[in-house]
Amino acid sequence: MERVIVTGANGFIGRNFIRSLVNKGIEVYAIDMSHANSILSKLNNVHLIEKTLDDLGSLKDELDNLNFDAFYHFAWAGTTGAARADYLLQSKNAIYTCDAAILSKELGCEKFITTGTITEKVAENILVNHYQSENLIYGLAKLYTHNLLDIVCNKNDINYVWAKLSNIYGGDNTNGNLISYTMKEFSEGHKPGYGPCLQPYNFTYIDDVIEALCVIGEKENTKHEYLISNGEYRTLKDYLEELADLYKKEISIGERPDDGVRYDVSWFEDSSLKDDFDFISKYSFTEGINKIRGDQ
Repeated sequence: MERVIVTGANGFIGRNFIRSLVNKGIEVYAIDMSHANSILSKLNNVHLIEKTLDDLGSLKDELDNLNFDAFYHFAWAGTTGAARADYLLQSKNAIYTCDAAILSKELGCEKFITTGTITEKVAENILVNHYQSENLIYGLAKLYTHNLLDIVCNKNDINYVWAKLSNIYGGDNTNGNLISYTMKEFSEGHKPGYGPCLQPYNFTYIDDVIEALCVIGEKENTKHEYLISNGEYRTLKDYLEELADLYKKEISIGERPDDGVRYDVSWFEDSSLKDDFDFISKYSFTEGINKIRGDQ
């Protein structure tokens, strides 16, 4: 790849991904609603463009005839906290993602790449298992978007990849996921509490996620969907107990009620990236946590 577009440029994945692209000598057009105090301003070969998701269409005239190799759409409003349960906000994301796919076609991008989530699998089972957790609205919106893109991209002959993400940790992630929440509690002298944590789970280090996204953009003959994961899976309880042991801290498993949501081991067993491109993650969970500890 020589030139790409990245939306959601200042988000956790976006900014880490762009840093990696720059290190590879790739020119980046970085799109976000604001670049105030953005660390991207310090990088060479990065063009900062401020656009809201509602206004993405105006990029057609601004970026025409630039011959982009790929369009990475990471922008998604409401990925953390209460916003994950905002049905209106999450529904709009589906429209924005389809609009971005159409824009990629209009700009002549060779490939459109966007990200899904392992919780789509939970959403697929929602009618059978009668889940009522508000946090599932996010997963439902991702699943809905995925299905819409299948239709929109097929109709418009858009070469697209849905990169399904597991649970990402490491780097400068402070968005309140389980790892960053736990580490924050440790640093403040608190004892973090959880539910039973018996479901199978996976944590994948950010550097492995970034490299996998690069591979998906660079390689030809990609499938329409890949799971990005380091291939590990254990019970969530096992992960959290190891984290506590590494930090020599105490945690409280079973303190919170069970939300009833169930994961399945088979969701984490997709080896398509390895089979297609010999991609192998560098970091086990233990290695990733030790890297974080070494950086602190």
